Amino acid sequence: MTKTTKKTTKRKKPQVKKPINKPIKTEEITLEEAESFYHVSLLAQAVCVVGVLFISILAIFENSFTIPIEVLVGITLLLMAYNNIKLFKRKGLTIVYIIFGIISLIIGILGYFGVTV
Repeated sequence: MTKTTKKTTKRKKPQVKKPINKPIKTEEITLEEAESFYHVSLLAQAVCVVGVLFISILAIFENSFTIPIEVLVGITLLLMAYNNIKLFKRKGLTIVYIIFGIISLIIGILGYFGVTV
């Protein structure tokens, strides 16, 4: 009787390359710089929202605060549109934000010059 032996071969594990921690360049700026800019834009949006709320409370007692509210609402809506496109990658309400932001800015600027709409 002859013994039949099976040769066992060791399979090599696929080697996974470790990612190199180099900053990814996107349009001449690094990813970290882009993220910090997005954080700044979100902070600016939050400050504008708080400003609108604060000036709205002041406008209850004094009517002269309606023009700054219009301008600040316009800036807030344009910042929301920017954050919607660049940061959140959504396009649903972005056009609406842009349209109402521009309208609000125009009404605020015209109100500053004494034109009522």
